[in-house]
Amino acid sequence: MQYFFGDGFLMILRHLSFKTLLVASLFVVTLIPSLALVQTWWHLQQLTEQVDQSQQQSQLLSESMRAFSSQGELFERATRQWSVLHEESYSHAGQEALSGLRQLAERLKHMDDSGLQVLGRNLVRWCALSQRLLDGADHPAAEWSRQYEALASLGSELETHIRQLAEFKRLQWDSSLRAKRQQADRVAILSLCLAVVSGLLLAWMLVRPLQQLRSKIAALAQGQRGQEWAMSAPADIVQLATALGELDRRLARLEEDKADFFRHVSHELKTPLAAIQEASSLLQDQIPGPLLASQQEIVAITLSNTRLLRQRVDALLLHDAANWLERPLAMQLHDLQALIALAAEAMRPLLQQKRIRLELSQAALLVQVDQEKFRTIIDNLLSNAIRFSPVNGVISVNIGRNSDRTWVSVIDQGPGIPAQNHTLVFQPFYTGPAPVGEVPGSGIGLTMVKTFAQLMGGDVESLPAVRGAHLCVWWP
Repeated sequence: MQYFFGDGFLMILRHLSFKTLLVASLFVVTLIPSLALVQTWWHLQQLTEQVDQSQQQSQLLSESMRAFSSQGELFERATRQWSVLHEESYSHAGQEALSGLRQLAERLKHMDDSGLQVLGRNLVRWCALSQRLLDGADHPAAEWSRQYEALASLGSELETHIRQLAEFKRLQWDSSLRAKRQQADRVAILSLCLAVVSGLLLAWMLVRPLQQLRSKIAALAQGQRGQEWAMSAPADIVQLATALGELDRRLARLEEDKADFFRHVSHELKTPLAAIQEASSLLQDQIPGPLLASQQEIVAITLSNTRLLRQRVDALLLHDAANWLERPLAMQLHDLQALIALAAEAMRPLLQQKRIRLELSQAALLVQVDQEKFRTIIDNLLSNAIRFSPVNGVISVNIGRNSDRTWVSVIDQGPGIPAQNHTLVFQPFYTGPAPVGEVPGSGIGLTMVKTFAQLMGGDVESLPAVRGAHLCVWWP
């Protein structure tokens, strides 16, 4: 049952777009508080109706009590005057008062409260007895006194009962209000919890596939091929993942083709170049026989250009090997200052030839780095700085660590890099003006620096400098 529900949910999710799911999530999150507000409004409406009913009942009871008092006083005053003076006007006034009391009795009999109904019936019996006294002859004063006392007792009971009923209604209202308030609090808390849970669930449904896609794209950018791109996500994200999966497969095929191509090129180019270079060396050494001066000059030119061509072919193959045949990163803890000192020692003959002073940072810094790729980076940066530095120049190598990155900067005292070429120098095969007395470079060194820095998750940039070039490599 659980697997069936999960599969069904994923099937529905695959047919929903990201926009549809986002709108649905907003609708669900806003629907729950809206329903809670509607329910709270309904409770308030019920309380309002109860208040209106209570007010109407209180007003009716107050009017009934005032009517009883006024009609009772009128009846007692009229009957006393009638029993003494025997005038018809007083008897008529007593009859009208008695009629008002009968109407009040009928009203009490039809009320919802049982106590008022009993008082109404008692008042009816009292009215019947009082009517017989009014219709008959003279009656003793004691009998009229009993009727007056009975009427006063009924009035007292009615007043007491109305007071008790009002107190009961007030307590009932307080209890109902307290219950409604507690219910509203529970609904508010429940709706808030449901809204938070629904929001988190829907956010997870939306964010999870995006995070998965982001991690896969990052891995693709790092050179990882052949990933699994099938995802349980909204339809448009699934389509995007499918397109990226096809791109991943095409890149893998392209890299395989590139690898095959450069393996063949390595043999097809280097073998004849080696033969040409060897033949030119034999001619320059005059192994086949003595050469004229003009012939020796031509052979020297041929040998020089053959060496230059082989150097550029080697650089080209090395660069493409870095791009297409790179091995996985081997990030380990190394002393950055020691690695730079080791590379500087290998450059000592070139430094001594131009009498260049190398200033290295003396601070030890342990960082995670791929030793082989970092050695290629620092070798290219140092050789580039030595090539463009003047005689008796100074090259400064600094290292440091910020909150989220480690950096190495190399500053020379050469002609520097124009502002418009700060990004151009890292493009493959770009060569600026060569230093005096040297042939142009291959245009691959700084490109390899950028490639290896990006493989380690960082980059290289050319920074403005007062004199010379300032190149800074950083990685996480």
